[in-house]
Amino acid sequence: MGSSQTQIVVRRPGAAKRDPFTIVIVANPALEAPLDSGNFVSDPILLDPTGFADCVRYIDDALFGNLPNQREILLGDHSIAPQVRMVTVFDPGLSALDSNSLVSQDTLSDELMPRRNVFAPFLATYGLEADIAYAVSASVSHTRATTWFTTDDDGRPGVQFDLDGTTLYHRFYCQVPGTIAIHRNADSLTALHEFQHGISSYSNGSIVDLYVDVSPGVNAKAGRPIPPGFATYVRRNYLSDPLRNGLSYPPNWQAYHCELISAGLPAIMDDYYQANGPSEACENDAITRQFILDRVRAKLSR
Repeated sequence: MGSSQTQIVVRRPGAAKRDPFTIVIVANPALEAPLDSGNFVSDPILLDPTGFADCVRYIDDALFGNLPNQREILLGDHSIAPQVRMVTVFDPGLSALDSNSLVSQDTLSDELMPRRNVFAPFLATYGLEADIAYAVSASVSHTRATTWFTTDDDGRPGVQFDLDGTTLYHRFYCQVPGTIAIHRNADSLTALHEFQHGISSYSNGSIVDLYVDVSPGVNAKAGRPIPPGFATYVRRNYLSDPLRNGLSYPPNWQAYHCELISAGLPAIMDDYYQANGPSEACENDAITRQFILDRVRAKLSR
Protein backbone atom coordinates (compact mmCIF):
# COMPACT_ATOMS: atom_id res chain seq x y z
CA MET A 1 0.00 0.00 0.00
CA GLY A 2 1.11 3.55 -0.66
CA SER A 3 0.73 6.58 1.59
CA SER A 4 -2.51 8.36 2.37
CA GLN A 5 -1.69 10.82 -0.42
CA THR A 6 -1.39 8.21 -3.16
CA GLN A 7 -2.87 9.13 -6.52
CA ILE A 8 -3.29 6.19 -8.91
CA VAL A 9 -4.88 7.09 -12.23
CA VAL A 10 -5.91 4.67 -14.98
CA ARG A 11 -5.20 6.85 -17.99
CA ARG A 12 -6.02 4.11 -20.51
CA PRO A 13 -8.07 1.08 -19.41
CA GLY A 14 -6.72 -1.32 -22.03
CA ALA A 15 -8.21 -4.66 -22.95
CA ALA A 16 -10.92 -6.01 -20.65
CA LYS A 17 -8.99 -9.02 -19.39
CA ARG A 18 -6.97 -10.07 -16.38
CA ASP A 19 -3.53 -9.06 -17.65
CA PRO A 20 -3.63 -6.50 -20.47
CA PHE A 21 -0.37 -5.13 -21.84
CA THR A 22 0.44 -2.44 -19.27
CA ILE A 23 2.58 0.68 -19.15
CA VAL A 24 3.03 2.27 -15.72
CA ILE A 25 4.38 5.80 -15.23
CA VAL A 26 5.58 6.64 -11.70
CA ALA A 27 6.71 9.88 -10.12
CA ASN A 28 10.07 8.69 -8.81
CA PRO A 29 9.97 8.99 -5.01
CA ALA A 30 13.71 8.95 -4.31
CA LEU A 31 17.00 9.41 -6.13
CA GLU A 32 20.07 7.37 -5.35
CA ALA A 33 22.73 10.08 -5.48
CA PRO A 34 25.16 9.08 -6.77
CA LEU A 35 24.85 5.68 -8.46
CA ASP A 36 25.63 2.69 -6.20
CA SER A 37 26.23 4.96 -3.20
CA GLY A 38 23.35 3.77 -1.04
CA ASN A 39 22.56 7.43 -0.38
CA PHE A 40 18.95 8.36 -1.08
CA VAL A 41 17.33 11.80 -1.34
CA SER A 42 13.79 12.82 -2.15
CA ASP A 43 13.19 13.42 -5.85
CA PRO A 44 11.95 16.99 -6.53
CA ILE A 45 9.20 15.54 -8.76
CA LEU A 46 7.19 14.81 -5.59
CA LEU A 47 6.82 18.57 -5.16
CA ASP A 48 5.76 19.09 -8.76
CA PRO A 49 2.46 17.30 -9.52
CA THR A 50 1.84 19.61 -12.48
CA GLY A 51 5.23 18.77 -13.97
CA PHE A 52 4.53 15.08 -13.52
CA ALA A 53 1.12 15.40 -15.20
CA ASP A 54 2.70 17.31 -18.10
CA CYS A 55 5.32 14.57 -18.53
CA VAL A 56 2.63 11.87 -18.47
CA ARG A 57 0.77 13.66 -21.28
CA TYR A 58 3.99 13.97 -23.24
CA ILE A 59 4.82 10.26 -22.86
CA ASP A 60 1.30 9.30 -23.91
CA ASP A 61 1.46 11.57 -26.96
CA ALA A 62 4.87 10.25 -28.03
CA LEU A 63 3.88 6.59 -27.71
CA PHE A 64 0.55 6.96 -29.48
CA GLY A 65 1.73 9.23 -32.31
CA ASN A 66 0.14 12.49 -31.18
CA LEU A 67 3.12 14.85 -31.03
CA PRO A 68 3.07 17.77 -33.49
CA ASN A 69 4.71 16.68 -36.78
CA GLN A 70 4.95 13.06 -35.60
CA ARG A 71 4.90 10.37 -38.29
CA GLU A 72 5.69 7.25 -36.26
CA ILE A 73 2.32 6.16 -34.85
CA LEU A 74 3.40 2.89 -33.18
CA LEU A 75 0.96 2.28 -30.30
CA GLY A 76 -1.55 4.62 -31.93
CA ASP A 77 -2.36 1.96 -34.51
CA HIS A 78 -6.14 1.42 -34.34
CA SER A 79 -5.64 -2.31 -33.71
CA ILE A 80 -3.29 -1.66 -30.77
CA ALA A 81 -4.27 1.54 -28.94
CA PRO A 82 -7.55 0.32 -27.34
CA GLN A 83 -5.78 -2.72 -25.89
CA VAL A 84 -2.98 -0.86 -24.08
CA ARG A 85 -3.44 -0.14 -20.38
CA MET A 86 -1.66 2.92 -18.95
CA VAL A 87 -1.58 3.66 -15.22
CA THR A 88 0.13 6.51 -13.39
CA VAL A 89 1.29 6.65 -9.77
CA PHE A 90 1.99 9.86 -7.84
CA ASP A 91 2.67 9.29 -4.15
CA PRO A 92 4.20 12.35 -2.47
CA GLY A 93 4.11 10.78 0.99
CA LEU A 94 6.90 8.28 0.40
CA SER A 95 10.24 8.51 2.19
CA ALA A 96 13.67 8.55 0.53
CA LEU A 97 14.44 4.85 1.03
CA ASP A 98 16.19 2.19 -1.03
CA SER A 99 12.88 0.41 -1.68
CA ASN A 100 11.31 3.65 -2.98
CA SER A 101 14.17 4.68 -5.25
CA LEU A 102 13.60 3.85 -8.92
CA VAL A 103 16.34 6.11 -10.31
CA SER A 104 20.05 6.68 -9.71
CA GLN A 105 22.18 9.61 -10.83
CA ASP A 106 25.17 8.43 -12.85
CA THR A 107 28.59 9.42 -11.54
CA LEU A 108 30.25 10.02 -14.93
CA SER A 109 27.48 11.71 -16.92
CA ASP A 110 24.15 13.52 -16.63
CA GLU A 111 22.25 10.26 -17.19
CA LEU A 112 19.38 9.09 -15.02
CA MET A 113 19.75 5.33 -14.50
CA PRO A 114 16.74 3.10 -13.76
CA ARG A 115 17.20 0.80 -10.76
CA ARG A 116 15.56 -2.06 -12.63
CA ASN A 117 15.30 -4.58 -9.82
CA VAL A 118 13.36 -2.18 -7.60
CA PHE A 119 10.52 -1.55 -10.06
CA ALA A 120 8.52 -4.79 -9.78
CA PRO A 121 8.44 -4.98 -5.97
CA PHE A 122 7.69 -1.25 -5.77
CA LEU A 123 4.75 -1.56 -8.17
CA ALA A 124 3.50 -4.65 -6.36
CA THR A 125 2.84 -2.53 -3.26
CA TYR A 126 0.15 -0.81 -5.34
CA GLY A 127 -1.16 -4.05 -6.80
CA LEU A 128 0.38 -3.24 -10.19
CA GLU A 129 2.39 -5.20 -12.72
CA ALA A 130 3.99 -3.65 -15.80
CA ASP A 131 5.41 -4.65 -19.16
CA ILE A 132 7.05 -1.23 -19.42
CA ALA A 133 7.64 1.13 -16.49
CA TYR A 134 8.72 4.78 -16.63
CA ALA A 135 10.08 6.58 -13.57
CA VAL A 136 9.82 10.36 -13.97
CA SER A 137 12.44 12.46 -12.18
CA ALA A 138 12.95 16.18 -11.69
CA SER A 139 16.64 15.88 -10.82
CA VAL A 140 18.32 19.28 -10.95
CA SER A 141 21.63 17.88 -12.25
CA HIS A 142 20.80 14.81 -14.37
CA THR A 143 18.43 15.10 -17.33
CA ARG A 144 19.25 12.36 -19.87
CA ALA A 145 16.98 9.33 -20.07
CA THR A 146 18.24 5.75 -20.06
CA THR A 147 16.58 2.34 -20.26
CA TRP A 148 17.19 -1.34 -19.49
CA PHE A 149 15.76 -3.95 -21.84
CA THR A 150 13.06 -6.39 -20.73
CA THR A 151 14.10 -9.65 -19.11
CA ASP A 152 11.73 -12.11 -20.77
CA ASP A 153 10.19 -15.01 -18.91
CA ASP A 154 11.66 -17.65 -21.20
CA GLY A 155 9.94 -20.42 -19.27
CA ARG A 156 6.53 -19.27 -20.49
CA PRO A 157 4.97 -19.19 -23.98
CA GLY A 158 5.43 -16.69 -26.76
CA VAL A 159 5.29 -16.25 -30.51
CA GLN A 160 8.15 -18.02 -32.25
CA PHE A 161 10.13 -16.24 -34.96
CA ASP A 162 13.37 -16.63 -36.91
CA LEU A 163 16.03 -13.93 -37.09
CA ASP A 164 18.90 -14.76 -39.46
CA GLY A 165 18.22 -18.46 -38.98
CA THR A 166 18.08 -18.31 -35.17
CA THR A 167 14.81 -19.27 -33.47
CA LEU A 168 13.68 -16.74 -30.86
CA TYR A 169 10.41 -15.82 -29.16
CA HIS A 170 8.31 -12.74 -28.55
CA ARG A 171 7.49 -13.80 -25.00
CA PHE A 172 4.08 -13.02 -23.55
CA TYR A 173 5.42 -12.27 -20.07
CA CYS A 174 8.50 -10.79 -18.43
CA GLN A 175 10.52 -11.50 -15.33
CA VAL A 176 11.66 -7.87 -15.18
CA PRO A 177 9.84 -5.19 -17.18
CA GLY A 178 11.56 -2.77 -19.49
CA THR A 179 12.55 0.04 -17.11
CA ILE A 180 13.00 3.67 -18.11
CA ALA A 181 14.31 6.67 -16.18
CA ILE A 182 13.15 9.88 -17.82
CA HIS A 183 13.30 13.55 -16.87
CA ARG A 184 10.13 15.57 -16.48
CA ASN A 185 11.44 17.98 -19.17
CA ALA A 186 12.03 15.27 -21.81
CA ASP A 187 10.93 16.26 -25.29
CA SER A 188 10.79 15.27 -28.96
CA LEU A 189 10.95 11.49 -29.47
CA THR A 190 12.78 10.66 -26.23
CA ALA A 191 9.87 8.81 -24.62
CA LEU A 192 9.31 6.70 -27.75
CA HIS A 193 13.04 6.06 -28.27
CA GLU A 194 13.33 4.76 -24.71
CA PHE A 195 10.15 2.67 -25.00
CA GLN A 196 11.67 0.90 -27.99
CA HIS A 197 14.74 -0.03 -25.97
CA GLY A 198 12.55 -1.16 -23.10
CA ILE A 199 10.15 -3.37 -25.05
CA SER A 200 13.09 -5.25 -26.60
CA SER A 201 14.72 -8.16 -24.83
CA TYR A 202 18.02 -9.38 -23.43
CA SER A 203 17.38 -12.95 -24.61
CA ASN A 204 15.14 -12.51 -27.67
CA GLY A 205 16.49 -9.47 -29.50
CA SER A 206 17.60 -6.03 -28.31
CA ILE A 207 17.02 -2.67 -29.97
CA VAL A 208 20.21 -0.65 -29.53
CA ASP A 209 21.23 2.97 -30.01
CA LEU A 210 22.33 3.86 -33.54
CA TYR A 211 24.16 7.08 -32.69
CA VAL A 212 27.11 5.18 -31.25
CA ASP A 213 29.28 2.45 -32.76
CA VAL A 214 27.53 -0.40 -30.98
CA SER A 215 26.43 -3.87 -32.06
CA PRO A 216 25.08 -6.45 -32.23
CA GLY A 217 21.37 -5.79 -31.99
CA VAL A 218 18.26 -6.44 -34.00
CA ASN A 219 18.83 -3.04 -35.63
CA ALA A 220 22.65 -2.92 -35.80
CA LYS A 221 25.42 -5.17 -37.08
CA ALA A 222 29.17 -4.77 -37.51
CA GLY A 223 31.45 -5.11 -40.49
CA ARG A 224 33.03 -3.40 -43.48
CA PRO A 225 32.32 -3.22 -46.32
CA ILE A 226 28.61 -2.83 -45.56
CA PRO A 227 26.75 -5.70 -47.26
CA PRO A 228 23.60 -4.98 -49.28
CA GLY A 229 21.54 -7.38 -47.18
CA PHE A 230 20.98 -6.52 -43.52
CA ALA A 231 18.90 -9.36 -42.05
CA THR A 232 16.19 -11.93 -42.60
CA TYR A 233 13.37 -11.59 -40.09
CA VAL A 234 10.16 -13.66 -40.29
CA ARG A 235 10.89 -14.68 -43.90
CA ARG A 236 11.42 -11.09 -45.06
CA ASN A 237 14.79 -9.89 -46.30
CA TYR A 238 15.77 -6.43 -45.10
CA LEU A 239 18.36 -4.26 -46.86
CA SER A 240 21.21 -2.36 -45.21
CA ASP A 241 21.41 1.42 -44.95
CA PRO A 242 24.73 2.28 -46.65
CA LEU A 243 24.56 6.01 -45.86
CA ARG A 244 23.16 6.22 -42.32
CA ASN A 245 20.20 8.33 -43.38
CA GLY A 246 22.29 11.22 -44.55
CA LEU A 247 24.13 11.50 -41.22
CA SER A 248 26.92 9.29 -42.63
CA TYR A 249 28.90 6.67 -40.74
CA PRO A 250 32.09 8.06 -39.13
CA PRO A 251 35.18 6.64 -40.88
CA ASN A 252 36.26 4.52 -37.89
CA TRP A 253 32.87 2.84 -37.31
CA GLN A 254 32.16 -0.83 -37.77
CA ALA A 255 28.40 -0.66 -37.03
CA TYR A 256 25.85 -0.45 -39.82
CA HIS A 257 22.08 -0.22 -39.80
CA CYS A 258 18.90 -1.41 -41.52
CA GLU A 259 17.19 0.33 -44.42
CA LEU A 260 15.28 3.48 -43.57
CA ILE A 261 11.58 4.09 -43.86
CA SER A 262 12.07 7.84 -44.36
CA ALA A 263 15.10 8.47 -46.54
CA GLY A 264 17.02 11.55 -45.45
CA LEU A 265 15.75 11.54 -41.85
CA PRO A 266 17.60 9.88 -38.96
CA ALA A 267 16.00 6.78 -37.51
CA ILE A 268 14.30 7.13 -34.14
CA MET A 269 17.03 5.02 -32.53
CA ASP A 270 19.65 7.31 -34.08
CA ASP A 271 20.34 11.00 -33.33
CA TYR A 272 16.94 12.38 -34.32
CA TYR A 273 17.90 15.83 -33.04
CA GLN A 274 20.08 16.15 -36.15
CA ALA A 275 17.09 15.89 -38.47
CA ASN A 276 16.82 18.48 -41.21
CA GLY A 277 13.42 19.69 -40.02
CA PRO A 278 11.26 18.69 -37.03
CA SER A 279 12.89 15.83 -35.14
CA GLU A 280 9.41 14.45 -34.41
CA ALA A 281 9.07 13.61 -38.11
CA CYS A 282 11.75 10.90 -37.85
CA GLU A 283 10.58 7.30 -38.22
CA ASN A 284 11.98 3.89 -37.40
CA ASP A 285 14.16 1.87 -39.70
CA ALA A 286 12.25 -1.00 -41.30
CA ILE A 287 13.27 -3.89 -39.05
CA THR A 288 12.90 -1.92 -35.81
CA ARG A 289 9.32 -0.95 -36.60
CA GLN A 290 8.26 -4.47 -37.50
CA PHE A 291 10.07 -6.09 -34.59
CA ILE A 292 8.55 -3.79 -32.00
CA LEU A 293 5.04 -4.06 -33.43
CA ASP A 294 5.39 -7.83 -33.38
CA ARG A 295 6.58 -7.76 -29.75
CA VAL A 296 3.65 -5.61 -28.69
CA ARG A 297 1.08 -7.65 -30.60
CA ALA A 298 2.41 -10.87 -29.08
CA LYS A 299 1.95 -9.44 -25.59
CA LEU A 300 -1.52 -8.15 -26.48
CA SER A 301 -2.50 -11.67 -27.52
CA ARG A 302 -1.68 -13.38 -24.21
